[in-house]
Amino acid sequence: MAEFISSFITGFQDVVQEDLAARFPKIKILNLMDGLIHYRFDGDSRELEKIIYFNNTFFVLKTMKGKGLNFPSLVGAVTSSKNYFLVNKGSFRIRFVQENQFAKVDKSLSRRAEDYVLANSKLKLDRLSPTNEIWFSIRREGFAFCGELISKREFTEKNLNKGELRPEIAYFICCFADINPEDTILEPFCGYGSIPTQLAKKFRFKKLFVSDIEKERVEITKARKQISAAPEGLIDCRVADALNLSHIEDKSISLVITDPPWGFYEDIGDINDFYSKMLKSFDRILADQGRLVILSARKEELEASAAAAGFKIKKSLHTLVNGKKAGLYLLSQ
Repeated sequence: MAEFISSFITGFQDVVQEDLAARFPKIKILNLMDGLIHYRFDGDSRELEKIIYFNNTFFVLKTMKGKGLNFPSLVGAVTSSKNYFLVNKGSFRIRFVQENQFAKVDKSLSRRAEDYVLANSKLKLDRLSPTNEIWFSIRREGFAFCGELISKREFTEKNLNKGELRPEIAYFICCFADINPEDTILEPFCGYGSIPTQLAKKFRFKKLFVSDIEKERVEITKARKQISAAPEGLIDCRVADALNLSHIEDKSISLVITDPPWGFYEDIGDINDFYSKMLKSFDRILADQGRLVILSARKEELEASAAAAGFKIKKSLHTLVNGKKAGLYLLSQ
């Protein structure tokens, strides 16, 4: 089985491990780190390109573990062995990466790595605009690898509306929620529809209520293909105030899954008062054993408000969203 390494957003390693095992039952995970997974996979490598949350995926040429790892030792280990290149046409350049930052090395070391690739592949050297890259990467956990970059996510914030949640984060949130086919779900701060889109596209549920106080955002969400093409009656999408939710019956929702405003980019008044009213609204519509999944960069305020409202934190993880430290929480009554 070939070995691969893929990177992803910090904090979601347990979610990635569970999701990959469900997708590919025969996959063998070799190393799992924050933001990085090393695994053996015997399927078509093009299947890995379809995974929404992978940033970069590498075909592994060499891995090393231990203290004091450095680029000369990594290059030496690679160049002293024979390697097969998964992508063996086009051009390449060498990149050196130290703890997720591109690093400069002595030109003689870089040339040694380049000469090795030239001698052992059909790739041509192009340092400016290559079709392929070979990375020598050292991480702080005492793990290093040399890999051929086979896929890179090109999606950026330029593809999103201002404030729109990235699709891979929305997918992670849905996985974290452990959705089952009998769930009646509410997303009351839908924004531009990132979470509802992933729910409709990848998950099974009984009913989905989607709402936002901004009419324009609701219309954009309604127009998304996954929402508009859903079977009649499966998704209720409308303008509604999350602090009221008058259209939702008492104790009718088994799961609220949402990314409420953080108060950094919009005026919501006092964040503690906002969270208190929000949780009171959720408490009314939640069924017995109902659960909340909430993403927030106002972690201390959310945790305090949840405790005051009688909600318990069942599990949580910490990540970065638009450069801000955020927490993802599973709360229960």
